[in-house]
Amino acid sequence: MKKGIYEFMTYFPFLKEVIKRDFKKKYYKSVLGVAWSMLSPLLMMIVITIVFSTLFRRSIPHYPAYWFSGNMLFSFVFEGSSAAMGCMIVNASLVNKMKIPNYFFCISSVTQHFITMILSIIPYIAVCLVIGVPMTAYMFMLPLPLIMAYLFTLGLGMLLCAYGTFLRDLNYLYHVLRRVWLYITPIFYPIDIIPEQFRFLWDLNPVYVYINIYRSFALNATMPSEKMLIIGTCYTVLMLALGAVTFKEKQDRFFLYI
Repeated sequence: MKKGIYEFMTYFPFLKEVIKRDFKKKYYKSVLGVAWSMLSPLLMMIVITIVFSTLFRRSIPHYPAYWFSGNMLFSFVFEGSSAAMGCMIVNASLVNKMKIPNYFFCISSVTQHFITMILSIIPYIAVCLVIGVPMTAYMFMLPLPLIMAYLFTLGLGMLLCAYGTFLRDLNYLYHVLRRVWLYITPIFYPIDIIPEQFRFLWDLNPVYVYINIYRSFALNATMPSEKMLIIGTCYTVLMLALGAVTFKEKQDRFFLYI
């Protein structure tokens, strides 16, 4: 444990540089740069609201903010974990030339997408103000589900990286599974349309749990249920532990495949 902490602190300056590099690379030669991280969800929100708000307007108050919050967290989890899955291959030259902890590249991949999500909160708050969502003290609790989602995504990213480095087809399979994952996550529809006897299956979806906690604070101005907080915490801890252990076991063979 002490050795791991010492290693992390020793190479931390390098980690910061990698995160900066990855973030700049994402918007390289882009005219609007980071502004895209705020404009893109806004444009999607307008389209989705036009299509679905009439259908769900009675069951979902403040529909634009409802969709925005769900899409924001879902996109981060998928895109962050997807980027981490291929980080060893993308950074093959650094991995082979420098003696640095391999998991730093997973952290960098997830963190740059986390920064993008944080930036998208700016237009989210603007939308909330425009459509009249009350700004309450519960807003200060929003970092909780965001941190839970970050640690979960980091664990998932390390798990995917541990196998995706060896099995390149996993990347394609994961993008196919995204569609299934999207439709079993209440992003644009309310959970109420799911028959009550089947709703426990939605609790098996970690992203839904994080979105539900976020919406409780931001849109409902209430504390999430104790059950939801416990489930979310368990998903976070278990995925981070599973990802870290699996990554550590597989990393010694990465150099054979990159």
